[in-house]
Amino acid sequence: MAKPGILDLSPTQFVLGMKEVDFKTQKFKKFSAKELAAYCDDHVIPIVIGPAKQNFLIDHHHFARACWENKIDSYKVSVLKDLSHLSEAEFWNFMIKNEWVYLHDQFGLGEHPPAALPMDIRGLADDPYRSLVWAVIEQGGITKETIPFFEFKWAAFFRRNLDVKLYVKSDFKSVMPEALKLCKSVEASHLPGFIK
Repeated sequence: MAKPGILDLSPTQFVLGMKEVDFKTQKFKKFSAKELAAYCDDHVIPIVIGPAKQNFLIDHHHFARACWENKIDSYKVSVLKDLSHLSEAEFWNFMIKNEWVYLHDQFGLGEHPPAALPMDIRGLADDPYRSLVWAVIEQGGITKETIPFFEFKWAAFFRRNLDVKLYVKSDFKSVMPEALKLCKSVEASHLPGFIK
């Protein structure tokens, strides 16, 4: 299979944390060609082939968006499953059952129908709570997990429990102490990546 173009990879989520994308974009610009190649080798994009041979990202949306922002085409993909034989309904039932799709938006609303997902990574909205989760992981407050969309569970938790509302332009320095404290709370203990 020829490697699909970044814009041929259909998202399985509605949002990104654009602060994470911006960080990755700036990081890529500082890489040498050798460093970039090594980084891309470590961040293979997992995809599922759906009906009509459509390619769906099931992880690394931030990496894919940063590649697009920097016009990088040295990324690699790995096909986890070929479900092209399924009908649309069967495909989305499988994706939902396996938690390979996240159907909530940047306001925490959903679940929305899969047909409403963006066509490509350019259409993903910015969720500041998802950015906050990335920042908390960077600070060591949450352990990075390989569970798909685990960060969104934390984003929903912060959206419900932070005393202040976050906006796209929010400065996380002011909320980071509260976020780090919430990470250690009993209420967060059920979340993947919780540090005891």
